[in-house]
Amino acid sequence: MAPVTQVCSACGHLDGLKPLDVREWACPACGIRHDGDHNAAKNMRVAAGPAASACGPPIRPVPDLVQRDETGSHGFPPECCAA
Repeated sequence: MAPVTQVCSACGHLDGLKPLDVREWACPACGIRHDGDHNAAKNMRVAAGPAASACGPPIRPVPDLVQRDETGSHGFPPECCAA
């Protein structure tokens, strides 16, 4: 897995591991200040590529409608089971 918390999302500089209490940091290569969580989220979006797109095709297929002669209990003609 890519080190999303250690890489500058602006220039790609690998800055290394940071303690958990470091919430903001400045990239030594380009000088941009990062919120650690936002920087990691940007890097994850890039690492995921098109798989992370929310504009893709629907996840659930359109349900097939049941044919009229398939309703009711199978093995019995529909007219004998009408209530």
